[in-house]
Amino acid sequence: MKTLSTKMTTIRFPEDVYEKLKEQAAAKHISINQMVVESVEQLLEDSQTNSSTMESRLILNQVVAPDKIFADSGLVLVNGIYYRYLTSDNQSIKSDTAYLIIEATGNILTIKPIQK
Repeated sequence: MKTLSTKMTTIRFPEDVYEKLKEQAAAKHISINQMVVESVEQLLEDSQTNSSTMESRLILNQVVAPDKIFADSGLVLVNGIYYRYLTSDNQSIKSDTAYLIIEATGNILTIKPIQK
Protein backbone atom coordinates (compact mmCIF):
# COMPACT_ATOMS: atom_id res chain seq x y z
CA MET A 1 0.00 0.00 0.00
CA LYS A 2 1.32 3.42 -0.97
CA THR A 3 1.66 5.97 1.82
CA LEU A 4 1.13 9.59 0.84
CA SER A 5 3.36 12.21 2.34
CA THR A 6 1.73 15.60 2.82
CA LYS A 7 2.87 19.10 3.66
CA MET A 8 0.85 21.65 5.57
CA THR A 9 0.62 25.26 4.44
CA THR A 10 -1.59 28.28 4.96
CA ILE A 11 -3.30 29.95 2.03
CA ARG A 12 -5.17 33.25 2.24
CA PHE A 13 -8.20 33.57 -0.04
CA PRO A 14 -10.28 36.65 -0.71
CA GLU A 15 -13.57 36.17 1.12
CA ASP A 16 -15.66 35.84 -2.07
CA VAL A 17 -13.29 33.20 -3.49
CA TYR A 18 -13.39 31.28 -0.21
CA GLU A 19 -17.19 31.29 -0.23
CA LYS A 20 -17.31 29.95 -3.80
CA LEU A 21 -14.75 27.30 -2.90
CA LYS A 22 -16.80 26.30 0.14
CA GLU A 23 -20.01 26.08 -1.93
CA GLN A 24 -18.41 23.95 -4.65
CA ALA A 25 -16.78 21.63 -2.11
CA ALA A 26 -20.12 21.17 -0.36
CA ALA A 27 -21.84 20.46 -3.68
CA LYS A 28 -19.27 17.74 -4.38
CA HIS A 29 -19.48 16.42 -0.80
CA ILE A 30 -15.75 16.87 -0.24
CA SER A 31 -13.68 18.99 2.12
CA ILE A 32 -12.35 22.39 1.16
CA ASN A 33 -8.86 20.93 1.49
CA GLN A 34 -9.68 18.15 -0.98
CA MET A 35 -11.25 20.68 -3.34
CA VAL A 36 -8.06 22.78 -3.31
CA VAL A 37 -5.80 19.73 -3.76
CA GLU A 38 -7.87 18.41 -6.70
CA SER A 39 -7.98 21.85 -8.33
CA VAL A 40 -4.22 22.36 -8.02
CA GLU A 41 -3.50 18.83 -9.28
CA GLN A 42 -5.75 19.43 -12.31
CA LEU A 43 -4.09 22.77 -13.04
CA LEU A 44 -0.62 21.22 -12.83
CA GLU A 45 -1.64 18.29 -15.03
CA ASP A 46 -3.17 20.61 -17.62
CA SER A 47 -0.09 22.82 -17.69
CA GLN A 48 2.15 19.81 -18.37
CA THR A 49 0.01 18.33 -21.13
CA ASN A 50 -0.97 21.62 -22.72
CA SER A 51 2.09 23.69 -23.45
CA SER A 52 -0.01 26.42 -25.01
CA THR A 53 1.27 29.94 -24.89
CA MET A 54 -0.70 33.14 -24.65
CA GLU A 55 0.02 33.66 -28.34
CA SER A 56 -1.43 30.28 -29.33
CA ARG A 57 -4.53 30.85 -27.18
CA LEU A 58 -5.09 34.16 -28.97
CA ILE A 59 -4.94 32.66 -32.45
CA LEU A 60 -6.67 29.28 -32.01
CA ASN A 61 -10.09 29.12 -33.69
CA GLN A 62 -9.41 32.24 -35.74
CA VAL A 63 -10.60 32.25 -39.33
CA VAL A 64 -7.94 33.06 -41.90
CA ALA A 65 -9.12 34.66 -45.15
CA PRO A 66 -7.83 33.08 -48.38
CA ASP A 67 -5.80 36.21 -49.24
CA LYS A 68 -3.76 35.79 -46.01
CA ILE A 69 -2.50 32.34 -47.00
CA PHE A 70 0.55 32.30 -49.25
CA ALA A 71 0.75 28.81 -50.71
CA ASP A 72 3.87 29.57 -52.76
CA SER A 73 5.93 30.37 -49.63
CA GLY A 74 4.07 28.15 -47.15
CA LEU A 75 3.26 31.12 -44.92
CA VAL A 76 0.07 32.45 -43.40
CA LEU A 77 -0.44 35.97 -42.01
CA VAL A 78 -2.25 36.09 -38.67
CA ASN A 79 -2.52 39.23 -36.52
CA GLY A 80 0.32 40.83 -38.48
CA ILE A 81 2.71 37.89 -37.93
CA TYR A 82 3.79 35.34 -40.54
CA TYR A 83 3.62 31.67 -39.52
CA ARG A 84 4.41 28.46 -41.34
CA TYR A 85 1.37 26.26 -41.75
CA LEU A 86 0.23 22.68 -42.22
CA THR A 87 -3.21 21.73 -43.45
CA SER A 88 -5.19 19.29 -41.34
CA ASP A 89 -6.01 17.16 -44.39
CA ASN A 90 -2.51 17.42 -45.96
CA GLN A 91 -4.10 18.83 -49.11
CA SER A 92 -3.05 21.85 -51.12
CA ILE A 93 -4.49 25.23 -50.18
CA LYS A 94 -7.72 26.09 -51.98
CA SER A 95 -7.40 29.72 -53.06
CA ASP A 96 -11.12 30.43 -52.60
CA THR A 97 -11.50 28.87 -49.14
CA ALA A 98 -11.15 30.35 -45.67
CA TYR A 99 -9.34 28.25 -43.07
CA LEU A 100 -9.72 27.77 -39.33
CA ILE A 101 -6.65 27.64 -37.08
CA ILE A 102 -6.99 24.42 -35.07
CA GLU A 103 -3.51 24.04 -33.57
CA ALA A 104 -0.48 26.17 -32.84
CA THR A 105 2.91 24.64 -32.06
CA GLY A 106 5.74 27.11 -31.95
CA ASN A 107 5.63 29.05 -35.21
CA ILE A 108 3.69 26.36 -37.08
CA LEU A 109 -0.09 26.55 -37.36
CA THR A 110 -2.38 23.73 -38.39
CA ILE A 111 -5.26 25.06 -40.46
CA LYS A 112 -8.44 23.33 -41.55
CA PRO A 113 -10.56 24.33 -44.54
CA ILE A 114 -13.98 25.70 -43.64
CA GLN A 115 -16.65 23.78 -45.51
CA LYS A 116 -18.97 25.90 -47.62
